[in-house]
Amino acid sequence: MERQRSFKLTEQGFTLIELLIVIVILGILASIAIPNLSGITEKAREEALTFNVRTLQTEISVYKFKHDNYPAAADTAAFINNYQAEFNALKSIVGEVGTANLATDYYYASNGSDYVFSVKLTDDLFIGISNQSGLETDLTGHLSLD
Repeated sequence: MERQRSFKLTEQGFTLIELLIVIVILGILASIAIPNLSGITEKAREEALTFNVRTLQTEISVYKFKHDNYPAAADTAAFINNYQAEFNALKSIVGEVGTANLATDYYYASNGSDYVFSVKLTDDLFIGISNQSGLETDLTGHLSLD
């Protein structure tokens, strides 16, 4: 006598096809979201640098008030090395941008009564400050002291 196996049709669970469909949908959503998040990260970095450059402008103004002139430095590297301890914003900027390319990523010049400072963002965009024009964004090159 042959035994018939009975399967319960009431068992709960997902089929392999249903699981594959869910995995494909999640993959599509991830492929849409990840590029958008990377753009947000870069924008947040630029905003943080803008905030720090604006703060550096205030710190340099306080320095001038205390010392009657703007910070003097032989070159940009000397400014960065000599004033990081005094200017917290400069330390934050250098921490974000790095020091691998001091000559191309930063520019600082001062004659005592005027100053300019600029830093290179990604995509060859620059942001800068000066006592003459304040904060300048979306520059195509470093500011200069003229």
